[in-house]
Amino acid sequence: MRALLKNQTGICVDTIPAPAVTRDDDVIIDIALAGLCRTDVFVAEGRIPAKTPQLVLGHEFAGTVSAMGDAAAARIKNGARVTVMPILPCGICALCRGGRAISCQHTSMLGIEHDGAFGEKIRVPQSAVYTIPDTLSFRHAAYSEPVAAALSVLKSGIRPEEKGVIYGNNRFGQLIDRILRAYGFHDITIVDAKDAESVEDGAYDFAVETLATSGMLRSLMRMVRVQGRIVLKSRKHEPIELVLAEAVRREMTLSAVNYGDFRESIDLMASGKIIVDDLLGEEHALEDFADVFERSKTHETRKTFFDPRK
Repeated sequence: MRALLKNQTGICVDTIPAPAVTRDDDVIIDIALAGLCRTDVFVAEGRIPAKTPQLVLGHEFAGTVSAMGDAAAARIKNGARVTVMPILPCGICALCRGGRAISCQHTSMLGIEHDGAFGEKIRVPQSAVYTIPDTLSFRHAAYSEPVAAALSVLKSGIRPEEKGVIYGNNRFGQLIDRILRAYGFHDITIVDAKDAESVEDGAYDFAVETLATSGMLRSLMRMVRVQGRIVLKSRKHEPIELVLAEAVRREMTLSAVNYGDFRESIDLMASGKIIVDDLLGEEHALEDFADVFERSKTHETRKTFFDPRK
């Protein structure tokens, strides 16, 4: 099959053996569309290390089941339209055994530890597979992972009656805004760095960051009221400065959140409770990767997809 690979010489599209069923819980999915995430670019650039010498990139996707092991066949039908939660829990830690696999600290990830979705087929464990309704397009289904990530802000302790600000007028910030409004939050503002200076001190009950910097944290510390809350959502890999004395003086609560419920993210889009059509952008062949990766560094408005069938 054709796939977009990171190997020891760089990034390329090449032909490799298609994955096959090797375990009872394996599911083989024919990829319809796979979305490009900033994480994929970081892996391609080496900022996030790939865990194998040759790796198929990509982790946000949807497609059709084409083969499976016997255990998977008890739950999933051949030909089913599906998407996949790309963060795979270990299944054996106390959190996993206690029904809180979403918080597992020993996870692995498609497109980093395991071959990902920028290819014609992918092999995944059946526990990560979610069927999607016929009314939900593959474009929308491939966006389920970002929606699940945005849903996590609801776990932070914020309340609908509170006044909130989202720092980052980017695609993810807009998605969080729509999710909050879908769950009854009405007084929400999105700001960027250029807007922050004009915001009054203590103007908001809570803030959600989507693009962490030391300067951003200082701004949010000022913009949120005493005893307010800052929700940490982005995955900055470099250290960020936080003045603890200021956080303590203002009795701020910092809430770091990871993922919400994956099934809920699918249902939100399928029901029309959130509309994301304008956040979904162009579809490209795998061979367009160099241009697509470069443009993704500066254009955050719409999600870009790869169609491996092109």
